[in-house]
Amino acid sequence: MAETKRIDWVDYAKVFLIYLVTLAHIPVCKPVYDTFCSFLIPAFFFLSGYFFSYDKYPRFMPFLRRRLKTLMVPYFSLALMAYAFWLLVGRHYGADEAAGVAWWHPLAATVLGYGKQMAQAVPLWFVMSLFVMEMAFWFVGRCIRGRGFVMLVVLIVVGWVNYRFVALPLPFGLNPAVTCVPFYLFGMMSRRMPGLLPASWLSFVLGAAAVAVAVVYNDHVTVLTSRLGCYPLFLLGAFGGIYATVTMCRGLAALLGGREVVRFVARSTLVVCGLHLVAYTLLKGVMVYVLGIDISVLPGASWQALLFGLAGLACCQPVYWLLSRRLPWLLGRW
Repeated sequence: MAETKRIDWVDYAKVFLIYLVTLAHIPVCKPVYDTFCSFLIPAFFFLSGYFFSYDKYPRFMPFLRRRLKTLMVPYFSLALMAYAFWLLVGRHYGADEAAGVAWWHPLAATVLGYGKQMAQAVPLWFVMSLFVMEMAFWFVGRCIRGRGFVMLVVLIVVGWVNYRFVALPLPFGLNPAVTCVPFYLFGMMSRRMPGLLPASWLSFVLGAAAVAVAVVYNDHVTVLTSRLGCYPLFLLGAFGGIYATVTMCRGLAALLGGREVVRFVARSTLVVCGLHLVAYTLLKGVMVYVLGIDISVLPGASWQALLFGLAGLACCQPVYWLLSRRLPWLLGRW
Protein backbone atom coordinates (compact mmCIF):
# COMPACT_ATOMS: atom_id res chain seq x y z
CA MET A 1 0.00 0.00 0.00
CA ALA A 2 1.51 3.33 -1.02
CA GLU A 3 1.73 5.76 1.85
CA THR A 4 0.18 9.17 1.29
CA LYS A 5 2.17 12.34 1.82
CA ARG A 6 2.52 12.93 5.53
CA ILE A 7 1.50 16.12 7.30
CA ASP A 8 4.09 17.11 9.89
CA TRP A 9 1.76 18.59 12.50
CA VAL A 10 -0.45 15.48 12.33
CA ASP A 11 2.58 13.31 13.09
CA TYR A 12 3.40 15.47 16.12
CA ALA A 13 -0.22 15.23 17.24
CA LYS A 14 -0.23 11.43 16.90
CA VAL A 15 2.94 11.11 18.96
CA PHE A 16 1.63 13.47 21.63
CA LEU A 17 -1.74 11.71 21.88
CA ILE A 18 -0.40 8.15 21.87
CA TYR A 19 1.99 9.12 24.66
CA LEU A 20 -1.01 10.34 26.63
CA VAL A 21 -2.64 6.95 26.01
CA THR A 22 0.33 5.24 27.63
CA LEU A 23 0.05 7.60 30.61
CA ALA A 24 -3.67 6.89 30.95
CA HIS A 25 -2.93 3.30 31.92
CA ILE A 26 -0.42 3.90 34.70
CA PRO A 27 -2.04 6.38 35.70
CA VAL A 28 -0.35 9.68 36.45
CA CYS A 29 -1.43 12.09 39.17
CA LYS A 30 -5.15 12.86 39.08
CA PRO A 31 -5.13 16.52 37.90
CA VAL A 32 -2.98 15.61 34.88
CA TYR A 33 -4.99 12.46 34.28
CA ASP A 34 -8.31 14.33 34.35
CA THR A 35 -6.93 16.99 32.02
CA PHE A 36 -5.85 14.84 29.10
CA CYS A 37 -8.76 12.39 29.46
CA SER A 38 -11.12 15.31 28.80
CA PHE A 39 -10.00 15.50 25.15
CA LEU A 40 -7.82 12.46 24.34
CA ILE A 41 -10.36 10.21 22.59
CA PRO A 42 -12.22 13.05 20.81
CA ALA A 43 -8.87 14.26 19.46
CA PHE A 44 -8.10 10.84 17.99
CA PHE A 45 -11.52 10.74 16.29
CA PHE A 46 -10.88 14.27 15.02
CA LEU A 47 -7.58 13.23 13.42
CA SER A 48 -9.25 10.22 11.80
CA GLY A 49 -11.97 12.41 10.33
CA TYR A 50 -9.39 14.90 9.09
CA PHE A 51 -8.34 12.40 6.43
CA PHE A 52 -11.79 11.24 5.34
CA SER A 53 -12.86 12.35 1.88
CA TYR A 54 -15.52 11.22 -0.58
CA ASP A 55 -13.10 12.09 -3.36
CA LYS A 56 -10.92 9.24 -2.11
CA TYR A 57 -13.83 6.90 -1.37
CA PRO A 58 -16.73 7.70 -3.75
CA ARG A 59 -18.12 4.16 -3.45
CA PHE A 60 -18.84 2.26 -0.25
CA MET A 61 -17.48 -1.21 -1.04
CA PRO A 62 -13.91 -0.05 -1.80
CA PHE A 63 -14.08 2.04 1.38
CA LEU A 64 -15.24 -0.99 3.37
CA ARG A 65 -12.47 -3.18 1.96
CA ARG A 66 -9.86 -0.53 2.67
CA ARG A 67 -10.96 -0.10 6.28
CA LEU A 68 -11.14 -3.86 6.84
CA LYS A 69 -7.51 -4.07 5.77
CA THR A 70 -6.23 -0.98 7.57
CA LEU A 71 -8.27 -1.20 10.78
CA MET A 72 -9.77 -4.61 11.42
CA VAL A 73 -6.81 -6.74 10.32
CA PRO A 74 -4.48 -4.85 12.71
CA TYR A 75 -7.20 -4.93 15.39
CA PHE A 76 -7.47 -8.71 15.44
CA SER A 77 -3.75 -9.27 14.81
CA LEU A 78 -2.64 -7.10 17.73
CA ALA A 79 -5.43 -8.38 19.95
CA LEU A 80 -4.33 -11.98 19.34
CA MET A 81 -0.67 -11.14 19.99
CA ALA A 82 -1.59 -9.49 23.27
CA TYR A 83 -3.93 -12.38 24.11
CA ALA A 84 -1.18 -14.96 23.63
CA PHE A 85 1.03 -13.04 26.06
CA TRP A 86 -1.83 -12.61 28.53
CA LEU A 87 -2.76 -16.29 28.38
CA LEU A 88 0.78 -17.54 28.90
CA VAL A 89 2.17 -14.84 31.21
CA GLY A 90 -0.01 -11.88 32.10
CA ARG A 91 -2.94 -13.60 33.77
CA HIS A 92 -0.62 -15.39 36.21
CA TYR A 93 0.65 -12.20 37.87
CA GLY A 94 -0.61 -9.08 39.58
CA ALA A 95 -4.15 -7.78 39.17
CA ASP A 96 -4.99 -10.18 36.33
CA GLU A 97 -4.22 -13.16 38.57
CA ALA A 98 -6.50 -11.79 41.28
CA ALA A 99 -9.30 -11.08 38.78
CA GLY A 100 -9.58 -14.74 37.80
CA VAL A 101 -10.76 -14.03 34.23
CA ALA A 102 -11.67 -17.16 32.26
CA TRP A 103 -9.38 -17.87 29.30
CA TRP A 104 -12.12 -17.34 26.72
CA HIS A 105 -13.51 -14.04 28.05
CA PRO A 106 -10.96 -11.76 26.32
CA LEU A 107 -11.49 -13.58 23.02
CA ALA A 108 -15.25 -13.13 23.17
CA ALA A 109 -14.82 -9.49 24.19
CA THR A 110 -12.47 -8.92 21.26
CA VAL A 111 -14.96 -10.29 18.74
CA LEU A 112 -17.87 -8.35 20.26
CA GLY A 113 -15.88 -5.16 20.81
CA TYR A 114 -16.42 -4.89 24.56
CA GLY A 115 -13.32 -2.92 25.52
CA LYS A 116 -13.62 -3.22 29.30
CA GLN A 117 -13.58 -7.02 29.05
CA MET A 118 -10.53 -7.15 26.73
CA ALA A 119 -8.14 -7.94 29.56
CA GLN A 120 -5.24 -8.36 27.16
CA ALA A 121 -5.54 -5.02 25.34
CA VAL A 122 -8.29 -2.69 26.54
CA PRO A 123 -7.17 0.33 24.42
CA LEU A 124 -7.89 -1.53 21.18
CA TRP A 125 -11.59 -0.81 21.69
CA PHE A 126 -10.93 2.47 19.88
CA VAL A 127 -10.08 0.68 16.63
CA MET A 128 -13.31 -1.33 16.58
CA SER A 129 -15.34 1.73 17.54
CA LEU A 130 -13.69 3.83 14.82
CA PHE A 131 -14.39 1.17 12.19
CA VAL A 132 -18.07 0.90 13.11
CA MET A 133 -18.46 4.67 13.22
CA GLU A 134 -16.79 5.15 9.83
CA MET A 135 -19.04 2.59 8.18
CA ALA A 136 -22.12 4.49 9.38
CA PHE A 137 -20.58 7.89 8.69
CA TRP A 138 -19.98 7.10 5.02
CA PHE A 139 -23.77 7.14 4.56
CA VAL A 140 -24.52 9.92 7.06
CA GLY A 141 -21.89 12.22 5.61
CA ARG A 142 -23.66 12.12 2.26
CA CYS A 143 -26.35 14.30 3.81
CA ILE A 144 -23.94 17.18 4.53
CA ARG A 145 -23.54 18.83 1.11
CA GLY A 146 -22.80 22.31 2.46
CA ARG A 147 -24.73 21.79 5.70
CA GLY A 148 -21.76 20.77 7.82
CA PHE A 149 -22.57 22.94 10.82
CA VAL A 150 -26.21 21.82 10.86
CA MET A 151 -25.10 18.19 10.71
CA LEU A 152 -22.57 18.86 13.48
CA VAL A 153 -25.34 20.14 15.76
CA VAL A 154 -27.56 17.17 14.86
CA LEU A 155 -24.81 14.69 15.68
CA ILE A 156 -24.06 16.45 18.97
CA VAL A 157 -27.75 16.08 19.91
CA VAL A 158 -27.68 12.41 18.90
CA GLY A 159 -24.58 11.97 21.06
CA TRP A 160 -26.39 13.52 24.01
CA VAL A 161 -29.39 11.20 23.52
CA ASN A 162 -27.01 8.23 23.43
CA TYR A 163 -25.30 9.43 26.61
CA ARG A 164 -28.52 10.28 28.43
CA PHE A 165 -30.80 7.39 27.52
CA VAL A 166 -28.71 4.44 26.30
CA ALA A 167 -27.59 3.01 29.61
CA LEU A 168 -26.41 -0.46 28.63
CA PRO A 169 -23.03 -0.84 26.89
CA LEU A 170 -23.60 -1.77 23.26
CA PRO A 171 -21.34 -4.20 21.36
CA PHE A 172 -18.72 -3.17 18.81
CA GLY A 173 -17.96 0.10 20.60
CA LEU A 174 -21.23 1.67 19.45
CA ASN A 175 -21.63 3.92 22.50
CA PRO A 176 -18.32 5.77 22.11
CA ALA A 177 -18.76 5.76 18.33
CA VAL A 178 -22.02 7.70 18.60
CA THR A 179 -20.53 9.98 21.25
CA CYS A 180 -17.49 10.87 19.14
CA VAL A 181 -18.89 11.08 15.61
CA PRO A 182 -19.23 14.91 15.91
CA PHE A 183 -15.46 15.16 16.38
CA TYR A 184 -14.90 12.97 13.32
CA LEU A 185 -17.15 15.26 11.28
CA PHE A 186 -15.38 18.32 12.68
CA GLY A 187 -12.08 16.84 11.51
CA MET A 188 -13.43 16.40 8.00
CA MET A 189 -14.81 19.95 8.01
CA SER A 190 -11.48 21.33 9.23
CA ARG A 191 -9.66 19.80 6.26
CA ARG A 192 -12.14 21.44 3.90
CA MET A 193 -12.26 24.77 5.76
CA PRO A 194 -8.82 25.54 7.25
CA GLY A 195 -10.21 28.68 8.86
CA LEU A 196 -11.98 26.53 11.46
CA LEU A 197 -8.60 25.87 13.09
CA PRO A 198 -6.62 29.11 12.88
CA ALA A 199 -2.88 28.68 13.39
CA SER A 200 -2.50 31.22 16.17
CA TRP A 201 -1.44 31.01 19.79
CA LEU A 202 -4.77 32.61 20.70
CA SER A 203 -6.37 29.33 19.65
CA PHE A 204 -4.04 27.48 22.00
CA VAL A 205 -4.76 29.83 24.92
CA LEU A 206 -8.53 29.70 24.42
CA GLY A 207 -8.47 25.93 23.91
CA ALA A 208 -6.35 25.35 27.02
CA ALA A 209 -8.65 27.66 29.02
CA ALA A 210 -11.67 25.67 27.84
CA VAL A 211 -10.01 22.43 28.97
CA ALA A 212 -9.19 23.97 32.35
CA VAL A 213 -12.79 25.07 32.89
CA ALA A 214 -14.11 21.65 31.90
CA VAL A 215 -11.69 19.83 34.20
CA VAL A 216 -12.43 22.05 37.20
CA TYR A 217 -16.22 21.96 36.90
CA ASN A 218 -16.89 18.57 35.30
CA ASP A 219 -16.40 14.99 36.46
CA HIS A 220 -13.62 12.77 35.20
CA VAL A 221 -14.30 11.79 31.57
CA THR A 222 -14.10 8.18 30.35
CA VAL A 223 -15.51 7.92 26.84
CA LEU A 224 -15.43 4.11 26.74
CA THR A 225 -17.89 3.79 29.61
CA SER A 226 -19.93 6.90 28.67
CA ARG A 227 -18.77 8.68 31.81
CA LEU A 228 -19.03 12.21 30.50
CA GLY A 229 -20.42 14.19 33.42
CA CYS A 230 -22.08 17.40 32.28
CA TYR A 231 -22.45 17.01 28.52
CA PRO A 232 -21.86 20.69 27.59
CA LEU A 233 -18.72 20.71 29.75
CA PHE A 234 -17.58 17.49 28.07
CA LEU A 235 -17.97 19.19 24.67
CA LEU A 236 -16.15 22.27 25.93
CA GLY A 237 -13.17 20.24 27.12
CA ALA A 238 -13.10 18.05 24.01
CA PHE A 239 -13.20 20.86 21.45
CA GLY A 240 -10.87 22.98 23.59
CA GLY A 241 -8.36 20.15 23.74
CA ILE A 242 -8.56 19.65 19.99
CA TYR A 243 -7.86 23.34 19.36
CA ALA A 244 -4.99 23.40 21.86
CA THR A 245 -3.44 20.19 20.53
CA VAL A 246 -3.64 21.22 16.87
CA THR A 247 -2.20 24.67 17.55
CA MET A 248 0.62 23.30 19.70
CA CYS A 249 1.56 20.64 17.14
CA ARG A 250 1.45 23.11 14.27
CA GLY A 251 3.85 25.27 16.26
CA LEU A 252 6.16 22.32 16.85
CA ALA A 253 6.09 21.39 13.17
CA ALA A 254 6.89 24.98 12.16
CA LEU A 255 9.70 25.20 14.71
CA LEU A 256 11.30 21.77 14.33
CA GLY A 257 10.13 20.69 10.89
CA GLY A 258 9.48 17.11 9.90
CA ARG A 259 11.61 14.68 11.91
CA GLU A 260 12.03 11.08 10.89
CA VAL A 261 11.86 9.88 14.49
CA VAL A 262 8.52 11.66 14.90
CA ARG A 263 7.21 10.13 11.68
CA PHE A 264 8.37 6.69 12.77
CA VAL A 265 6.61 6.88 16.15
CA ALA A 266 3.51 8.38 14.51
CA ARG A 267 3.31 5.38 12.18
CA SER A 268 3.53 3.03 15.17
CA THR A 269 0.42 4.29 16.98
CA LEU A 270 -1.64 1.14 16.30
CA VAL A 271 1.12 -1.08 17.69
CA VAL A 272 1.52 1.13 20.76
CA CYS A 273 -2.25 1.12 21.28
CA GLY A 274 -2.44 -2.66 21.16
CA LEU A 275 0.77 -3.71 22.88
CA HIS A 276 1.84 -1.09 25.41
CA LEU A 277 0.06 -2.96 28.22
CA VAL A 278 2.18 -5.99 27.33
CA ALA A 279 5.25 -3.76 27.52
CA TYR A 280 4.08 -2.52 30.92
CA THR A 281 3.85 -6.06 32.27
CA LEU A 282 7.40 -6.79 31.10
CA LEU A 283 8.72 -3.50 32.46
CA LYS A 284 7.11 -4.10 35.85
CA GLY A 285 8.64 -7.57 35.94
CA VAL A 286 12.08 -6.08 35.33
CA MET A 287 11.47 -3.44 38.01
CA VAL A 288 10.39 -5.97 40.65
CA TYR A 289 12.47 -9.06 39.92
CA VAL A 290 15.62 -7.54 38.46
CA LEU A 291 15.98 -4.03 39.87
CA GLY A 292 14.05 -4.57 43.12
CA ILE A 293 11.93 -1.44 42.64
CA ASP A 294 8.50 -1.29 44.26
CA ILE A 295 5.96 -0.61 41.47
CA SER A 296 3.59 0.99 43.98
CA VAL A 297 5.50 4.23 43.33
CA LEU A 298 3.88 4.53 39.89
CA PRO A 299 0.16 5.21 40.41
CA GLY A 300 -0.36 8.88 41.17
CA ALA A 301 3.33 9.67 40.73
CA SER A 302 4.70 12.46 38.58
CA TRP A 303 8.11 12.09 36.93
CA GLN A 304 8.28 8.33 37.59
CA ALA A 305 5.02 7.77 35.75
CA LEU A 306 6.09 10.05 32.90
CA LEU A 307 9.29 8.05 32.45
CA PHE A 308 7.45 4.74 32.72
CA GLY A 309 5.01 5.79 30.00
CA LEU A 310 7.91 6.87 27.81
CA ALA A 311 9.60 3.50 28.39
CA GLY A 312 6.41 1.68 27.39
CA LEU A 313 6.19 3.76 24.23
CA ALA A 314 9.83 3.03 23.41
CA CYS A 315 9.45 -0.72 23.98
CA CYS A 316 6.78 -0.91 21.28
CA GLN A 317 8.99 0.66 18.61
CA PRO A 318 11.17 -2.43 17.89
CA VAL A 319 8.00 -4.52 17.58
CA TYR A 320 6.58 -2.04 15.09
CA TRP A 321 9.86 -1.99 13.17
CA LEU A 322 9.91 -5.78 12.93
CA LEU A 323 6.25 -6.14 11.93
CA SER A 324 6.40 -3.32 9.37
CA ARG A 325 9.28 -5.04 7.60
CA ARG A 326 8.46 -8.71 7.97
CA LEU A 327 4.67 -8.83 8.32
CA PRO A 328 3.36 -5.44 7.13
CA TRP A 329 -0.09 -6.85 6.29
CA LEU A 330 -0.66 -7.37 10.01
CA LEU A 331 -0.55 -3.60 10.32
CA GLY A 332 -2.84 -3.00 7.36
CA ARG A 333 -0.05 -2.31 4.86
CA TRP A 334 -0.53 -4.58 1.91
